[in-house]
Amino acid sequence: MPRKPLLIFLLTLFLTVLQVQWAAPADGYDAEALSLLSPEVLGAYPGVLLLFLQAVFARRAMPVARQAALCTGLLAVYWLLANYVTFDVRVASWSTFSPLEIWMHVLPASVISIAVCGAAYFGVSCFILRQGSARK
Repeated sequence: MPRKPLLIFLLTLFLTVLQVQWAAPADGYDAEALSLLSPEVLGAYPGVLLLFLQAVFARRAMPVARQAALCTGLLAVYWLLANYVTFDVRVASWSTFSPLEIWMHVLPASVISIAVCGAAYFGVSCFILRQGSARK
């Protein structure tokens, strides 16, 4: 695997794990019951999608800042949905939460973590993409 896609994938995986753990810590939850929703597994899905999108963007000669902005926006939406699902499985499954109440818990818990991780993703992915294009 070429270096640039591998770095983007690892960045996506790392920041997804960080963001999901930050927004919804796993303290006191059964790890076996949450294996499909573990942060590591959740990070692989957007990693593959963003690699595909990066390939499409590169073929269309899209500017690096626009590539990073689109990928960061998609990743932020994914993180928000991952936080919703994680909260639903970990907390709301044993209580009576309406979807609106779940969103009222998830949104405040997610704002800071998504903003910080999104800014980190945008900055580092711009750096990685510019380094790759500068060598050509």
